[in-house]
Amino acid sequence: MTFLSATNLADLTGTSLATAQKWGENGIYPYHKNEKGKEGFYMEELTDVEPVRMMLETNWDEEYHVAPLRDYTSVELFAGAGGLALGMQLAGFRHVLLNEIDAMACKTLRLNHPEWNVLEGDIHQVDFTPLRGKVDFLSGGFPCQAFSYAGKKGGLNDTRGTLFFELARAVREIQPKVFMGENVKGLLSHEEGKTLDIIRNAIKELGYTLVEPRVLKAIMYQVPQKRERLILIAIRNDIYQRGVRFKWPDPYHRIMTLRDAFYSGELYDRDVPKSEGQLYPAKKAHVMAMVPEGGDWRDLPIEEQKEYMGGSFYLGGGKTGMARRLSMDEPSLTLTCAPAQKQTERCHPIETRPLTVREYARIQTFPDYWKFEGNMLDQYKQIGNAVPVNLAFAIGRSLIRLLNEIDAQDPEESQFEEADKVAHGMLPPKLFEIDMFDMHNQYPQNSTIIQNPFVKKKRNDNNSFDDSKNVLVCLVPDKYIVPYTNQDARAYFTGKKFPSTVKLNKLYYFMPYTKGKGIRDLYLIEVARVGTKHEFVTEADENDFRLVFEIKFVKQLFNDYKPIKLMIWRTFTDTNLRAILAM
Repeated sequence: MTFLSATNLADLTGTSLATAQKWGENGIYPYHKNEKGKEGFYMEELTDVEPVRMMLETNWDEEYHVAPLRDYTSVELFAGAGGLALGMQLAGFRHVLLNEIDAMACKTLRLNHPEWNVLEGDIHQVDFTPLRGKVDFLSGGFPCQAFSYAGKKGGLNDTRGTLFFELARAVREIQPKVFMGENVKGLLSHEEGKTLDIIRNAIKELGYTLVEPRVLKAIMYQVPQKRERLILIAIRNDIYQRGVRFKWPDPYHRIMTLRDAFYSGELYDRDVPKSEGQLYPAKKAHVMAMVPEGGDWRDLPIEEQKEYMGGSFYLGGGKTGMARRLSMDEPSLTLTCAPAQKQTERCHPIETRPLTVREYARIQTFPDYWKFEGNMLDQYKQIGNAVPVNLAFAIGRSLIRLLNEIDAQDPEESQFEEADKVAHGMLPPKLFEIDMFDMHNQYPQNSTIIQNPFVKKKRNDNNSFDDSKNVLVCLVPDKYIVPYTNQDARAYFTGKKFPSTVKLNKLYYFMPYTKGKGIRDLYLIEVARVGTKHEFVTEADENDFRLVFEIKFVKQLFNDYKPIKLMIWRTFTDTNLRAILAM
């Protein structure tokens, strides 16, 4: 049973905490206490609550393996520090241009991806016409500014002077198949909905069909943060008329918390690294030390409340962001551009200090290898303004699936067999454990499953590799790691649990994953065969069948270990070498 706090249920349903608590107290839903004495619910008993039901019935694992049929190109506007760009790249997009006006954010983008074409400067000065017909997808998180309501119907003319107009101009000049805009939830109700109506009409004028906009809650997409973003996705009319439709991403099966963000586990394979961070002045530290985990100014002694709040103490409203300490077993509140602002306090759950830069980055699901340029305040600002990487990754996979469908319906594109549709994400892959005993029956011990044709070409050239070829990254248990650390491993035997989605006949390379460090070395898979653990561990059962990869060291791919996220059961990543180099 998966525990869900009353706070999280309120966030999922868009209700108040008091309402969620009443549902439990009044018996509308069974109310429980978990092992820590916290009151809440079990998700399995909330099947009539739509967001919870979606999480229980999710196809997240299948959608996670959606892959592009080809190299889909993209342009990103207002790119910031790269949260959206990184998520989209992880999904399979290849960025041909990123535009950003902030110099420090541009340095961050170039630092992490020197190969990206980062165009620094004012979007008003950018000519997009050379990219016309060459880009599949365009995206941008445009600021929500004041719009004109002078027009009788609203439309492009009424967006002049706003940055949405520049996004629309880029769409008009490039003519991508699909484009996406993302914004704050408040755009839905901005000027009583008039702003969104103008945007709808502008998109119609551009010759695109707008998918009904949706507010996505980051906590439903493997992000330990209560952040909400309005997503606008539009499909070019000539494509939409073929019958293709966008499907929103399925949610993750549970809510991530700060404990997931800060410690080794499901989200990260090591504890959050040390980094710089703001400190409280002594007077404020004295006050914050009295606030319990998950509490705020209302938990202070009454005299401390009056002194800290000043005149605000006598005003109405909850002001729950003031003197706010986060909770380790809850997601973070939405991050701002600074962690120690009085109105939107983000104090560490168990230490009396603001969140550090790397803690900020983890809450936004940036990988630890993603570095931020500038001074500490610059870094906080870049992270706070970003789209959470995992949210972008989830949306990106759905967009890749849409573009796969568009290509499959294009009469000029080649048609695909059903197996190819599964392989490329047009149909969900059937992910299950390979039965090693059945594998042995099909392929007797020591019989070859695959013989790598690449071996003959590259056997004598250890410095040469082909980044278009498939690579399998596998976690190596600590007790077997020494040969891989020494770069003289000759074979790898899989665990009993091996995923069915790995395409053995397409594997060329192998990379060992060292727990707590990541990947470094590239090996060539010469042969894949059925073997036993007994071949490598003498005390093991002679009938303990495993897959065995006979491997040969090619080269050290990275100067130091590179941390990446293992995608399948936190044990394997099945991808191509180009994607590994881009991570």
